[in-house]
Amino acid sequence: MRVSKTTLQQKVSLINEITNSPREHSEKTKDGAYVSNIGHFYLSQAYGGYCLMRIVNLSGGSSTPIYGGHVSGKEMDFLLTGFIAAFNL
Repeated sequence: MRVSKTTLQQKVSLINEITNSPREHSEKTKDGAYVSNIGHFYLSQAYGGYCLMRIVNLSGGSSTPIYGGHVSGKEMDFLLTGFIAAFNL
């Protein structure tokens, strides 16, 4: 069965909630500039697949916490489910 992008994004939102990470990718500062929220998880989409990313600096640099490449929606769903289960132990 095909996994929708919406389903994956809902799971990433849950990960942000479980880990007490910022829910928004970036925020506007008092001087009008935008800065990335360190710790925010988000989905990268490229090469026909998905990758879980986490912001690591104010410029938006990111790392891949559970997988080093883009995978199918079905595989990403499996990985996100496992990631969530690990936090609920």
